[in-house]
Amino acid sequence: MTLDPTQPPPDPLAAATHPDPYPYYRELARGRPFHRDAMLMLWVAAGPAEVAAVLSHPACRVRPPGQPVPPPLAQSPAGTLFARLIRMNDGQGHAPLKTVLQRQLATLDLNEVRAAASAWARRLPVTRDHAATANRWSSALPVIAIAGWLGLTAADDETTASRIAAQIASFAAAMSPLAGPAEIAAGIEAAVSLQRLPLCDGTPWALALREQARAAGVDDEAIAANLLGLMVQSCEATAGLIGNTLLWLAHDAAAADDLRAAVARVLRADPPIHNTRRFMAEDARVCGVPLRRGDAILVLLAAAATADGTPANAPAPAPAPAPDNPAEHHWTFGHGAHRCPGDALAATLAEATVSALLARGIEPAALARAYRYRPSLNARIPHFL
Repeated sequence: MTLDPTQPPPDPLAAATHPDPYPYYRELARGRPFHRDAMLMLWVAAGPAEVAAVLSHPACRVRPPGQPVPPPLAQSPAGTLFARLIRMNDGQGHAPLKTVLQRQLATLDLNEVRAAASAWARRLPVTRDHAATANRWSSALPVIAIAGWLGLTAADDETTASRIAAQIASFAAAMSPLAGPAEIAAGIEAAVSLQRLPLCDGTPWALALREQARAAGVDDEAIAANLLGLMVQSCEATAGLIGNTLLWLAHDAAAADDLRAAVARVLRADPPIHNTRRFMAEDARVCGVPLRRGDAILVLLAAAATADGTPANAPAPAPAPAPDNPAEHHWTFGHGAHRCPGDALAATLAEATVSALLARGIEPAALARAYRYRPSLNARIPHFL
């Protein structure tokens, strides 16, 4: 469905793929920061304080009570993989691995990550169809770079790299509530292959992660699943960040002179992830309202950013003091116990991919002439036509 840019989104779920949802978000954040949407049958948190309160409330969980895995994936290899992802689990079970992963991600040399992505970009083809090239690179290049960094591919193994990127994309698509039978079947098949990869036996970084996680009592299957989770996040959220940065450059070509600042600005002004959900594990008061076990809350990260963050037309934010930490805290990476630890990695991969596309002659202004957003209930990922 194509949404009219002159009209506000019909509801908060449609806002993620609306041409300009930000006035609507501002209105919700300021006028209805926490409310019940009768049509969607969801509570909606839109104000910064309300979003933070929901994301840090102990009764607000990432999965509905009694449903640890989406029903279409249950009792399948894709469901097994999904159930091991720390971002899909609550409580002490996910905490040790998350702590180890955060610590290890902080040790990354982001300049090396950037160089690895750039090296792979020199090997990937650019076709005459620049829109198709931008679409493919946005989803595949960050995944391929991570796969190489984990030691899953040799520097010249384009076949394996492309296959892993395609499998990650299939698994990611199967997790979507919009997935149909064909997407679910493909995601299950991909999960079988992905879980055979030697994810814990590659580079020194992966080996160090494994040893630290084992010492914390985490099994190898959970470690491997969450390394795949890094690639899934790159396939979706980082792809959206890349596409939205390209659209930003189409309207501000001078921003290409400092891509690091451009990516930081896009994270505030047009982020790739617009919402997440929480589910009540027990009766409790949230934002002053009594909620019941099983109630669902739509958490509008982009609305919180719009009300609390930098306006879209503001000057680019000053760079972070540390050159190896290009991403500051942004609502798109969440808040509280489930805040994504891969923010700096995502920003670096987005910067490297956009830089590589520009170097290969891809023109953002040409891409911006025809595009739509991929169908999604929470992500804002441009698809160039």
